Amino acid sequence: MIKLVVTIFFIIFTANASATAQYPDILIYKGKTISIFTNPLELYFDKNHAKPKIFSKTQCTAIWRGYIATWEIKNNTLYLSSLTDGSCGEDPSIIPLNAIFKEKKTPIKASWFSGVIRVPFGKRIQYVHMGYNSVYEKELYLTIKKGNILKIELQERNKITEKEFEQLEDWKKLK
Repeated sequence: MIKLVVTIFFIIFTANASATAQYPDILIYKGKTISIFTNPLELYFDKNHAKPKIFSKTQCTAIWRGYIATWEIKNNTLYLSSLTDGSCGEDPSIIPLNAIFKEKKTPIKASWFSGVIRVPFGKRIQYVHMGYNSVYEKELYLTIKKGNILKIELQERNKITEKEFEQLEDWKKLK
């Protein structure tokens, strides 16, 4: 019986431990600095590119990945321009890009990244305290292949209140 209670407690505790909204990476686009709800650098780390141990030293639950990356778009290409540690402090330490990319000049073209970058705009319609699941009035989607922008789409959501959104979600559950 004790094993069962401990197992249930462990499952509940670990499920809630990762349920934290995350600090976003940053994108500099057309002279504006904006938050993005995608982490392109995570796709770089695989069996051929181990994630540096410096990222695992973070103590901040709002930056599970261990860093905040700053990205730039120049000539329809995505570049990694800087990294700071994931300490959640007011003055985070800079992580040199050559700690990951040994022989490349900065900024680093994100040639490993193919996917969609989600950029929230406008008023937050619904706050979700996990990952990047909050919902905004408008969201820009940048479709990227091997670091090159293929398509940019703007999605506008109906302007509804948070209470209306929750009621809508409740109706969806009944189906």
